[in-house]
Amino acid sequence: MYEILIVGGGPAGLTAAIYAACAGKHVAVLERGSTGGQIISAPLVENYPGIPSVSGTELARQMTEQAKSLGAELLSAEAT
Repeated sequence: MYEILIVGGGPAGLTAAIYAACAGKHVAVLERGSTGGQIISAPLVENYPGIPSVSGTELARQMTEQAKSLGAELLSAEAT
């Protein structure tokens, strides 16, 4: 049973999962495609807080790994 269910695994959803997991909540992220959302198609993301320059794919990978390492579960599913 999850305390928090997040619909969408883009940057906002992954950030929400990171903060919820840090708060000790049992959280899951529902994503129908690849985690990271549209940012994975960005060749370059600049001035993201704490990261001067990174590819969208790498940023999504790092956010996904951080969420998972904190205990968030990422589920491949579509919310209807």
